[in-house]
Amino acid sequence: MFNRFLSTLSLVSRFPIKRRSTQQFDGSRMDFYLPITGIVPALLGVVLLGGGYLLTESPLLTVIFTLTGQYLGFNLFHLDGLMDTADAFLGSFDREKRIMVLKDSRIGVYGFFAGIAVLSLKAGLLYTLFPWLVRFPGPLLAYPISGRFSAALIPGLTGSAKPGGLGALVKDARPYRVIAGLLTGLLLWTALVWGMSALFAVDEPRCGLWGILLAVPSVSPLASVFFARLYRKHLGGYTGDALGAAVELAEILHLTLCLLILART
Repeated sequence: MFNRFLSTLSLVSRFPIKRRSTQQFDGSRMDFYLPITGIVPALLGVVLLGGGYLLTESPLLTVIFTLTGQYLGFNLFHLDGLMDTADAFLGSFDREKRIMVLKDSRIGVYGFFAGIAVLSLKAGLLYTLFPWLVRFPGPLLAYPISGRFSAALIPGLTGSAKPGGLGALVKDARPYRVIAGLLTGLLLWTALVWGMSALFAVDEPRCGLWGILLAVPSVSPLASVFFARLYRKHLGGYTGDALGAAVELAEILHLTLCLLILART
């Protein structure tokens, strides 16, 4: 079981993941473990946010520092998928041309714009949410879990566009396993955050609002449905780039909904 988790984590992380020499890569049940891997970048976000603010005492610099660390460690893969998706689908191309664009390592003007827009939106949302981050770090910084939940759902909504590639590794995904992975990830993340709150004598947040905020990942399927339909319509199925694009959009949706909830409290 732990080898399956490490195998999945190794695909979405730039950090070297060591396994026993007797253990081979096992990508089975990636649909279950992908949402759970979101705990790692979420925890990194907590560490970077706290350390960055202690060093700089500047919310803006802290947000930039946090996002830089998360993208260097994890999200660059997903950002690349989003930018490739923008280049392929915002232009007037046929199916063959879109496939060529997705394979091209170069970034076009649509991809550049999409990347800047997503990074700016995420930084702006985190900066706006900064006054609440101290009180509700768990739900707010759980956006990596929402993102990976969205990516894991796509293979259950449409087939793979090609037999190989990263996307094909999760072609046997089942929605019930993805949801089970999300619930497991949220349970572990909640226990971890509340444990750290008790360890560092931080005031426990209001349980009712915590519960509402933990329901935020329910917006993730919006990103899944959007990219699944887009890829199915134009390519006949998803690719690994669709999964990366879904991660980025779902993270934005997570933070946006948190802001809307907290602004009304």
